[in-house]
Amino acid sequence: MRDEMTLIEQVHRDLRDVRWPEPAEIRARARRRGRRTALTAAVAVLVVMSGSAYAAAGRSVSPSPLVAAASVSPVSVAPGEIPPEALLAPRDVPLKTGVQLGETGIVAPVRLDPVLEACGRARGVPSDAPTSRYSRSQTLLWAPVDPTLRHPALTQDVYRVDPGQGRLIFGLVGMLLNACAEWQFTGPTFLGGHPVASVETHRWETPVSGFAGDESVMLRHESLVPPRSQAGGKAVAATPSVEVTMVVRVGDLVTVVATGPDTVVDTVAEPVDDVRPGRGLSHADLEALGRTAARRMCAAANPGC
Repeated sequence: MRDEMTLIEQVHRDLRDVRWPEPAEIRARARRRGRRTALTAAVAVLVVMSGSAYAAAGRSVSPSPLVAAASVSPVSVAPGEIPPEALLAPRDVPLKTGVQLGETGIVAPVRLDPVLEACGRARGVPSDAPTSRYSRSQTLLWAPVDPTLRHPALTQDVYRVDPGQGRLIFGLVGMLLNACAEWQFTGPTFLGGHPVASVETHRWETPVSGFAGDESVMLRHESLVPPRSQAGGKAVAATPSVEVTMVVRVGDLVTVVATGPDTVVDTVAEPVDDVRPGRGLSHADLEALGRTAARRMCAAANPGC
């Protein structure tokens, strides 16, 4: 009886030392396992259908060399998920950032500048962007002294698209820019504590293109909001807000890198003498960052660099 109790006590001690996976880790493993299972099932269906077609034609049911190769090595049929190494690393960005947020997805539409896309819809541009097979995203947050003030310094999405779809994305960018060099959007705002209709002015231009990867373009977005009200009821003119979006393609991978509020030191509109690392990104910094993003995607792209 004492031996049985000793065994039970040992089991209890062993169970206390077991590390149970976190719920997020369990879900991530399940997603990866589900994708591998779906890929294996698809290859199996391909083999069966190929064999049926040969039999119906009165031929041998032996699969073709292509199908046989697919059944032996399904991973080589098409590139799969995007590895984390294809994203920019925090050390690649000359900014003081803190928390890094990220996620992965499948069958996601390629997203560019959301305001530019809204302008395109308003002006009838057929702006249905290609749908990616896989995607991986991240957000780098500023690291101020007060953690409650953290907001995005930089966001990045990397998409794996079908062959030929990457060039369509740059064609879509061109159509949107042609239709939306300037756009005035009417929306509600508050002036003197009362809601009034206001007009926001948005402008886009391309300071540079072809600076990284197989294809690349930089979109400079300037937005001017209506005057805001001071405590005494006096209207104060707001300074234009500038954000930059870079679109870079390497093979079948396309990345969209977008700056957050206060991230860009706008050396295009007004030269700035004090451009220190960590203070903000100049257009030269952004071009260098685009080239780094292209190099990061090289190993995972098809074809690679």
